[in-house]
Amino acid sequence: MFTHSTDQLHALLSELHEQSETQLLARARKQFPGSDAEFLSLARRYNDLAPRLRGKFLREHGLSSEDSDASQGTELSLSVSAQMGNFLRNMVLTHRPQRILELGSSYGVSTLYFADALNRLGNGTVVATELDPVKCTRINEHVSAMGLANQVELKAGDVFKTIAALDGVFDFVFIDIWASGYLDAFKNIERLLRPGSIVLADNMFTAEDAVKPFKHYVDNNPAFSSTTLDFESGVEFTVVL
Repeated sequence: MFTHSTDQLHALLSELHEQSETQLLARARKQFPGSDAEFLSLARRYNDLAPRLRGKFLREHGLSSEDSDASQGTELSLSVSAQMGNFLRNMVLTHRPQRILELGSSYGVSTLYFADALNRLGNGTVVATELDPVKCTRINEHVSAMGLANQVELKAGDVFKTIAALDGVFDFVFIDIWASGYLDAFKNIERLLRPGSIVLADNMFTAEDAVKPFKHYVDNNPAFSSTTLDFESGVEFTVVL
């Protein structure tokens, strides 16, 4: 069943996490008008904050957590953290989904956590979605290098076109696209969910204003039971009833 060593996967994930953190810090530094010393102090204060306070902190200091950097011509990796990745892997090991839908895969870090869990279980597929062709190439390289290609079905292109072409049922969904698109994405995947399906949406605190329509929808729809986990960047945990 296992086609990679734990050490190999850990090394790759550590490299990707470090790359993401470096890029995000560099991007935040460009947004911040103060000195290097002031920025380092700001970063330490951010890391010490409770997750639910991080979005307000970013807004107060004019920093953006959105997942594009087109103005600087930089494609960010924007991977989930190791803590979040382990949480996702354990969720899969516990829930044992047959089909996972990942909306927004970036360079495939969360994809690797999902695929590793499915490989450990011995079955299941994660359908990964990503628009950027460079990132799609990297995803394929990463899952192939770890021997996890059989667990991953990569859909390249616009996420809404991808969703429209999907059929069947998904037991588990992870939403990590641009925050203002959460509600539209969720409404378009409702037909693919079953009672008991779990939907996790990231960045509920760091993109608090942009995700409000999605949060209001799942909170006030009797078809769902939803709560925001005070964890990482804020994770909406929704169960289909």
